[in-house]
Amino acid sequence: MPGILANVDYEEPLTRYRIREVLIEARRRSISYIDKMKQEVLADSFYVHYRQPILKMPTENEDMETSLWRFVVSTYIRSEAYNDVSRITRLNGRLSRVMAIKLLKVYNSILSKMDRNEAFRQMVESAMDQKSASSRESRMNLEREVRSLINFYVGSMKKVSETVNKVKMLFGDSVGHEIADILLSTDIDPYRLRLISMLNSLIKLIVDTRYTVDVVEDVDAERVGTVGGVKRMTRASELRDMIPSERMLMKFAKPVFAYKLAMGNVLVRERRAIKKPKIYMLIDKSGSMFYTVNINIFEVGAISKITWATALAVILAMKGGNLAVRFFDQQVYPMLTNKNDIIKMLLSLIPLGGTDITNAVRAAVQDAVDKPSLRDYKLVVITDGEDDNVDPTVFNKAKSIFRSVKVLLIGGENSVIEENAETIKIQELTSESLSHTIKKI
Repeated sequence: MPGILANVDYEEPLTRYRIREVLIEARRRSISYIDKMKQEVLADSFYVHYRQPILKMPTENEDMETSLWRFVVSTYIRSEAYNDVSRITRLNGRLSRVMAIKLLKVYNSILSKMDRNEAFRQMVESAMDQKSASSRESRMNLEREVRSLINFYVGSMKKVSETVNKVKMLFGDSVGHEIADILLSTDIDPYRLRLISMLNSLIKLIVDTRYTVDVVEDVDAERVGTVGGVKRMTRASELRDMIPSERMLMKFAKPVFAYKLAMGNVLVRERRAIKKPKIYMLIDKSGSMFYTVNINIFEVGAISKITWATALAVILAMKGGNLAVRFFDQQVYPMLTNKNDIIKMLLSLIPLGGTDITNAVRAAVQDAVDKPSLRDYKLVVITDGEDDNVDPTVFNKAKSIFRSVKVLLIGGENSVIEENAETIKIQELTSESLSHTIKKI
């Protein structure tokens, strides 16, 4: 069976490699008819997402299998879902492969139903036979079937493209592609909508907050340079900070620049010191943290406690601070140290019941024991306090190890925590409360 795309070389080595990738992934996903599908179908499923598809004109002697695959692909291309998803899969091999599997599931379901249901098989054969008297009605019925399967396996992609573009603008293309991978790989529409809602809330919090907050005030924090006023150059490393007029001399009047350099009169922008925070953060990811403050439900568009907490961590990371983050519920999860991993962790979190704050603080203390450089960090615990078994002595141990210990108590109360650690109560999950909190920790 020849492929149905005019702009694909099916014999090219790269195409054969793409076919192999799709085949391996389809077998892993247990697509039952995958080994009965022609390799050109696997190539089409990938390249219809990877580049703008150009369908070949059907031939007079085209077999039913080719006609059926063409019908599935053309129906998919005309769908709203394809229009949304194709904007982010273009020239991205990983994302194109993810969506290829979804398209193959649609085709696989039709093949399976044809084998199980003789009436359905006859309807498909009639739809593919242009000379049949019932061809028109059969094609309409088949199109409804295909669109129904597209809705089931592909789902609504309406907000995916828009959200991915926001992520790319804020965090860069690499993070955007990884977020797109997570969203496209999610097979359940309500869960994908939940992830998109969390992402949009996170982005809004960060955008609204990051430009109003300076670095954390901390007299003992590490100091790093930022460009300030103008001064004479005193060391070679300051050449990168030359003012524009000096750069012009260096490029077009080398003798004059050399004289100024020898006399120590080259002007550079002065770097003033700013403070760089060092924070070890424990973020509660138990089930209750996925709710809003005022009502214990997940509400689309509302900001959840876990989203607010993650935004706080990401903003501190974007400000250039040294940050170590561990999420926890009844167990403590691996340490993260950059904003990209923190964002990806937020989207992969599963709401689970149970909170063990004592265990989380003990893990942080042990980290500081194993890695002495962490003892210069501030410990910040973010939780809603829903834990009735907090050991108060664990905070005394933490105070003896870390430079300071603070607990951000979001929308809740816990007398043990409040009596044994400096506590900041958070009652509103807004950019204003984020800005205020960052200044206080």
